[in-house]
Amino acid sequence: MKMSKWIVLMLVVVMVLTLGLAGCGKNEPAPTGTNDDNASQGEEQLAEEQVLRVNWQQDPPDLDPQTTTDQVSFWIINAVYEGLVRLQPDGSIQKGSGMAEDWEISEDGLTYTFKLRDAKWSDGTPVTAHDFEYAWKRAIDPEVASEYAYQFYHIKNAEAYNTKEITDVNEVGVKALDEKTLQVELVRPTPFFLSLTSFISYIPAQKAAVEKFGAEFASAPDKMVYCGPFMVDEWTREQSLSLVKNPSYWDAEAVKLERIEGDMITDNNTKINLYETGELDTTAVPAEFMGKYKDTPEFESLAEASTWYLQFNMVDKYFSNINIRKAFAYATDRKSYVDNVLADGSLVPGGLTPELIPGKGGKEFAENRGELLPEFDVAKAKEHFEKGLSELGITKEEFEKHAFLLTGDSTWWNRTGQAMQQMWKENLGVELRIEAVSFALRLERYNNKDYCISIAGWNGDYNDPMTFMDLFVTNGGNNDAYYSNPEFDALIKKANEETGDTRIDAMIEGEKMLAEDMPIFPIFSPARVFVQKDYVKGIARFPVGCDTEYKWAYVLKH
Repeated sequence: MKMSKWIVLMLVVVMVLTLGLAGCGKNEPAPTGTNDDNASQGEEQLAEEQVLRVNWQQDPPDLDPQTTTDQVSFWIINAVYEGLVRLQPDGSIQKGSGMAEDWEISEDGLTYTFKLRDAKWSDGTPVTAHDFEYAWKRAIDPEVASEYAYQFYHIKNAEAYNTKEITDVNEVGVKALDEKTLQVELVRPTPFFLSLTSFISYIPAQKAAVEKFGAEFASAPDKMVYCGPFMVDEWTREQSLSLVKNPSYWDAEAVKLERIEGDMITDNNTKINLYETGELDTTAVPAEFMGKYKDTPEFESLAEASTWYLQFNMVDKYFSNINIRKAFAYATDRKSYVDNVLADGSLVPGGLTPELIPGKGGKEFAENRGELLPEFDVAKAKEHFEKGLSELGITKEEFEKHAFLLTGDSTWWNRTGQAMQQMWKENLGVELRIEAVSFALRLERYNNKDYCISIAGWNGDYNDPMTFMDLFVTNGGNNDAYYSNPEFDALIKKANEETGDTRIDAMIEGEKMLAEDMPIFPIFSPARVFVQKDYVKGIARFPVGCDTEYKWAYVLKH
């Protein structure tokens, strides 16, 4: 029952319009999808063994809330911690949904006062407003070097402290007035700030635990304390990570699952075999298995606010050349890749910001922006390549000796890397070697600027184009292309300071500039195709942010 683009969009548009922000991150092609059947359990019979079996697919690189950047870690952090708010199954924000029992917002929209509920860490100590103040100030500490520090720039003096313009952290607009009261002062009214507090970097880290474990904090189950629905129980690196219900969680009665057993499987055949034998309860459906599952009741397809792109290293000695980058863009047949390699309903995007994200005039931002990217053209690819080689003063052989494509090491990555390698060989006459590494190592290679081309993905942190546009400001924490253009930075600054159509127009101009400068070349916006056993209920997933929520999941007798 493969859904068309518009059917998929209609299914999720209501959810998307109600979403603010949940959290996001550098993405992996991992098991995704949703089971939005969160109806009352009524006369349903729960299974005696409340165990859910999932596939994380990758080892989580970083379970420290203030320094993590990737979606795999986000899933787990979201399960074992809780921020001031927790998104409800329909994506909404409600008072009492998280650690904040209530809040007040000043008339000018600049001051938020949160009242915390009575809640405990897993070590029995209370969760306090001081934990939040400590964690948020830790996230903007320049010594911590959080890549998501910029998400706190809505707060008074957060940017100034993070960029060392000021050195007194007490000038930052976050203060615990007492054990249960947190006051936050903003730079400007930020309508999505409440939702922002559910973002992973805003989750509290217990000061005592951070100081006790130091560099080893969050590196093992016994080097963490928890305040969410679950706790990390067993963690075997690169193999498995299991969660167990947290008896100290304030809303433990609402949590039905006793365990979540998670594997780290990258091979497509293995994933499907384990699903068929009941050793996985849900899994993404690889392209080669679409025919087997697309007409079954267990199959679902949903859109997500995500874009995958070729990412060029703008400080690489060859890929700093615009004609080299344009050559690879023109040589990439995106439609063929989406139709024949992915074959799962994914879309070819017109720019960085995907569909579903709202713009102006009641339309999506992508519609406001239009189609900005060059179409597949072999002749133009060769023309730009020859021009680039000439400008660099090198031969094709010299280029080929240096250049490589950095990828992951799963079946999906192998197929995608080989597809790109073959296209470029046929259309440019160069064969780039492929360096396939683990997820964690790939993130490290980005930080060290040690790559030429990679394939990267980004899920929206929140339901606004800015979650994509501010990725590429100069020295941005997640600007792994190392793009820098003062004119682009000025447009993003304007969009942050303006409101209404003016800010949307500034971001549209920013998108045009990205398309012209081409630090990235968007390839596809993925469909989320998956199968899930009919006895699994209550998993909530969202098109943006930390897209999988297990708090309300449960297993029926079967």
